[in-house]
Amino acid sequence: MVDTVKSSRILALLGTLVLIAAVPAGAQVGQPTHLATQTPPAPVGVTRRVPVAAHQIARGATLTADDIEFRDSTMRSGPPADTNDVAPGWITRRMINAGEILRSPAVEPPSLVIANQSVEVEWVDGNIKLTLRGIATRNAAIGSRVTVRMESGRRVDGTVVGTGRVRID
Repeated sequence: MVDTVKSSRILALLGTLVLIAAVPAGAQVGQPTHLATQTPPAPVGVTRRVPVAAHQIARGATLTADDIEFRDSTMRSGPPADTNDVAPGWITRRMINAGEILRSPAVEPPSLVIANQSVEVEWVDGNIKLTLRGIATRNAAIGSRVTVRMESGRRVDGTVVGTGRVRID
């Protein structure tokens, strides 16, 4: 049965290719009607528990536990929206309406490194750990990359690992 289905789809595809090859350049080609019945149905959405705004939230507000509700929502096909990380302490980048799903870029994690403020820059290799001071060039959240201007004037890139701490890879 499986081989018959595969064979019919291959033959239908070859027939379509022959039709396209025979059409003059610039002409429109419609899909043959017999292919429409063989196209598999679109995948049904998946129900997931997602964080939503409990009420309207202003731009620039820090989320609290009272601002977040979790509801079941049917997600459309395609890659799922990454909403699991949203938690109290995140910052809104725009006004959020009540019932709206809380996800990036509408909300973002808090900045643990602030632009033009002193940060601790650490480099670790086995048992050796070197710690220096520098100035962050921009705001950055945990796990994001940031450039730090060292006292010598040299710039280094690192990953934010904590409040005021950047690790050079």
